[in-house]
Amino acid sequence: MRSIQSNPNFQRRTLLLGMVGSVVQLSGCGGGGSDVAGLSSGGTGSFTSGTISGLGSIIVNGIRYDDTNANKISRDDDTSFSGDLRVGMVVSIQGSPVVAATTANGTATATAYRISCGSEWEGPVSSVNVGASSFVMLGLTVDVLTSTVFEGAAVTQLSALNVSHFVEVHGYVDQTTGHLQATRVEASTTQPGHYKLSGVVNSFDGVQHTFKLGLVAQPSSQINWVDNAANTTVPSSWGDGVFVRVTMTSTLQATKVRLLTSPMAQLNAEDEHDAEIHGFISTYTSNADFIVNGIPVDASNARLSGGTLRVGVRVEIHGSISNGVLVATKVETPSNTDVATREFEFHGTVTNWNGGAQTFDLHGLTFAYNGSTNMHGITLANGLSLELKATRASGGWLVKEIQLDD
Repeated sequence: MRSIQSNPNFQRRTLLLGMVGSVVQLSGCGGGGSDVAGLSSGGTGSFTSGTISGLGSIIVNGIRYDDTNANKISRDDDTSFSGDLRVGMVVSIQGSPVVAATTANGTATATAYRISCGSEWEGPVSSVNVGASSFVMLGLTVDVLTSTVFEGAAVTQLSALNVSHFVEVHGYVDQTTGHLQATRVEASTTQPGHYKLSGVVNSFDGVQHTFKLGLVAQPSSQINWVDNAANTTVPSSWGDGVFVRVTMTSTLQATKVRLLTSPMAQLNAEDEHDAEIHGFISTYTSNADFIVNGIPVDASNARLSGGTLRVGVRVEIHGSISNGVLVATKVETPSNTDVATREFEFHGTVTNWNGGAQTFDLHGLTFAYNGSTNMHGITLANGLSLELKATRASGGWLVKEIQLDD
């Protein structure tokens, strides 16, 4: 696949982004998450990895990326990704330098050249625990937050999910618990063509060709594979303690096992690119040396803000790329509460406005507003081009602020 280089016509800038963040990020998909976008506008390009927290085009980690001409590829196998990019999906982006927002409440912008995306788990739901904000699929636990986006099969929140559903889940695996922290859950009543899981291997048996994922002490599905089979791909060296992504049949026979790799390498992110990543620490050596979602981080000279760093801790990291490593200038550790209460941002044209019901559609999503919504004097009507901030509420979208889009 060709390497897309940074656009040489973009001028280097020295301004620090001053965008006041009102965008949901896990943490962006990541206490105290900062409200200041972390990518400066002085690099030769940009790289970011996190959760899509808005549309029009896509907003990731506080940056509005124009994805109109981006080369979109599957994280699983580097093939072309033809589906729509939706809120809550976890993506990595290689793009142009970032252009600072022109207003105090504006959004920084950039152009996406290459985008890698993919879900973590896919398969049948076996149980739902609304009280614990979780459900189980294929023996492993999925945790949800208020900000987790549910779509499909009339499922808009966890309470509507049941054992008749199949789900495809986007998010981040916590390697200390084996749980998947979901950012997006797509539900269906139709069985998918394959199942998918990811996690740390345990109970590896190279003779019987079986293994499990997650923690030994937790419920865990046993997966098997056929050695040297033409339809099975496994790493040349793997075993207990290794993080893998597995594609399998409905009988839990693996057809492909892949090691966790760096999305910076997949997207050919270049030295001196400004970078921001959100996720969970998967390997920890020290506060100066750890890995997040397959991305090696050098935080030896970074400013640390928040809690203690260790495997399984959610982090937001700002810095730049050097020799395939993210050299961090700042590391933050947002909490689940920080993530769950952040706002989403949308830009688009109003359709299906209903003044009586106080609802309208944007990007195929239905938004509700009320007397607490800051309308900025705008009278709603179909065809208006709006910028809005919204939160998840009872399985729907509640608008907090509406402005005319630039």
